[in-house]
Amino acid sequence: MSISSARLYLPRVFLYLGVVCGISSAILSDTAYSQTNSRVYLRVTAPKGTYFKRDVNWYRQAPDIYSDSERCYVGRSREFLVSSIRPPTGMQAVRENDFNSKYFGNTEYPGAYWEVTFQNPITCGNQQNADTGPWYIYRRHVERVRR
Repeated sequence: MSISSARLYLPRVFLYLGVVCGISSAILSDTAYSQTNSRVYLRVTAPKGTYFKRDVNWYRQAPDIYSDSERCYVGRSREFLVSSIRPPTGMQAVRENDFNSKYFGNTEYPGAYWEVTFQNPITCGNQQNADTGPWYIYRRHVERVRR
């Protein structure tokens, strides 16, 4: 094969590769849907409801938090419009090392929770300082719903 014949084949090879890539991208493309029309809600699925918490002491369970501004009980099937939802960032697993605590030895992982900010302020019982959050919510007690 001479050099001059190789020069003639290179443009054809690039042309064929371009056509193959164009066709395959059209066939295999994922259509990007606009997220401006869909809304994300959180629905409580736990049979007895759940607590939203503000405390980052993960091993400290909601019944041990007495201030209504630090916890919020939510019954089953309630839905809340979400502004943002993400796993907690910059936090490590917490292990209770206090021998006098009933949670001694427990380890709670931030990955088991979501950090949620709501679109509208939520009120809990007689709570006076209702706001949008952030609240920490146990993932297994809720589900995301898009509408």
